[in-house]
Amino acid sequence: MQKLKALLIDDDKQFCQTFETLAGDTFNLALAHSGKDGLSQFEKNDFDVVFLDLKLGRGMDGLEVLKKIKKFNKNIPVIMVTDYAAVDTAVEAMKLGAFHYTSKSPNIQALKLIIERQIEQISWRLLQEQEAKEQDTSCLTKNPAMLSILKQMEKIARTNATVLITGESGVGKEVCAREIHQCSQRNNKPFVPINCSALPQSLFESEFFGFERGAFTGAERQKKGKLELGNGGTIFLDEIGDLPLESQPKILRAIEEKRFERLGGTETIAVDVRIIAASNKNLPQMVTERQFREDLYYRLSVISIFLPPLRERAEDIPELTNLFVKRCCHDMNKPVLAVSPEAMKKLTAHYWPGNIRELKNIIEAVVVLHNSDQPIGLNEIQLKPNTDYIFYPEKFLNLPYEQAKTKLLNNFKHAYFQRALVLNNGNISATAKQLKLNRSAFHKMLNELKGKG
Repeated sequence: MQKLKALLIDDDKQFCQTFETLAGDTFNLALAHSGKDGLSQFEKNDFDVVFLDLKLGRGMDGLEVLKKIKKFNKNIPVIMVTDYAAVDTAVEAMKLGAFHYTSKSPNIQALKLIIERQIEQISWRLLQEQEAKEQDTSCLTKNPAMLSILKQMEKIARTNATVLITGESGVGKEVCAREIHQCSQRNNKPFVPINCSALPQSLFESEFFGFERGAFTGAERQKKGKLELGNGGTIFLDEIGDLPLESQPKILRAIEEKRFERLGGTETIAVDVRIIAASNKNLPQMVTERQFREDLYYRLSVISIFLPPLRERAEDIPELTNLFVKRCCHDMNKPVLAVSPEAMKKLTAHYWPGNIRELKNIIEAVVVLHNSDQPIGLNEIQLKPNTDYIFYPEKFLNLPYEQAKTKLLNNFKHAYFQRALVLNNGNISATAKQLKLNRSAFHKMLNELKGKG
């Protein structure tokens, strides 16, 4: 690696000369003898690293300069240089973004290795951030309903409120949850997803709470659960509607009290986590049918977000398609392909029962099979024929006609009104106006739906 470009900010001119002599073969070094001069040079030049004296003699002290440097460039490695570091100032400097301390008799070669490693990590971090941004399909939208939801998510992210995200399978509920986490003050802590549908009751509880050694056959060592591992961050309970009924009271208690015991343990463990849950099921219906606890439902749905299906945001399909094509071509080391207007029209007209996930899978298959540099053509888009994609659960089809019709109608009303209320932030008057209903009549319908299946 070529010489690193470094800035040393220190009011001790003799030390600056000594450091320059020691480090001249390793760094292209610029010197500043005050915080003001250092910041001026920093803003005008591109440095790989900054060495900063903690106790500058006049003007701003090292911590003030560190704050301003990090505000200007949060990724620049800053090494604090001092022989008088107290524990509290060291901790404060680390909190402000310094990543290392060194004495005024540094091992230059060791420092160089540390800095190079840090620069590599920064490059990797920036790449990950860029990839995460590109993969964040929830932000790719021109749809008014989705734009309203994104604004709502920005507000939600600033709070610690529990969130319930609903919508069909494949609409991007986990992407939405990750976006809320990334925009929150918890973004430097873990985001821990838990698939509630993938594990039976006994395994779910051991995964969620953890267990002590000897708690059950095969528990040969202590294991921390997802709840404990997510301390300080966000727990994402995916497909919460599939959570075993027997586990729901224990999960409710842990969410409410932020305390729990590992399986087989007696120690009460306190955690600070935010809960975001998601479901593609009609939870109010499940509450009515006693398949889901009412108290848990209300605890989870402090704030509700309904993500509309892809067919209701068809204007977003071209941009999502181009994103998936670009990503798949990159993964397969192919030149980025164009999509012909005819093929794009076919994609836009499709019903997409599998939503964004289905679109992504279709595009991946097309890119794999495409073997030229010509645009993706109409005949390459293989879709299931559109029909009236109205889904009738088997349990309804087995009921007497009048009962099935009543349940399906109430099911539709629940979903229709819940979505409209969410989009209008729970404002009944605004919702009634949007739906072109009389406010009192709308209010009456809502009351009639309470407790109905």
